[in-house]
Amino acid sequence: SVVTTSSTSFLQARRRVLQGYREWYRAGPWICENYGLEITSDVVRRRIRAEYNKFAGVADLQTIDLLIYKGRTEYEETLNFWKQKTHIMRFF
Repeated sequence: SVVTTSSTSFLQARRRVLQGYREWYRAGPWICENYGLEITSDVVRRRIRAEYNKFAGVADLQTIDLLIYKGRTEYEETLNFWKQKTHIMRFF
């Protein structure tokens, strides 16, 4: 669990976004293995990248903080097995 904080600058927000992206990217193989997905970790990683690229143009600091929070929440729910395989596959 991570404490929710507000970014004070775009540089700090960028660091937090990249940290979240790295965590998701590294968890790709683990997600495939532990949820028993019939897709490869490359597919998972491409989908994660596409999701981050979808919001690449966001320029409002509060909106970026909200997206960081939502991404972190999804990440924790996924790694804590609070989702089922159908929830994961719906993302792909």
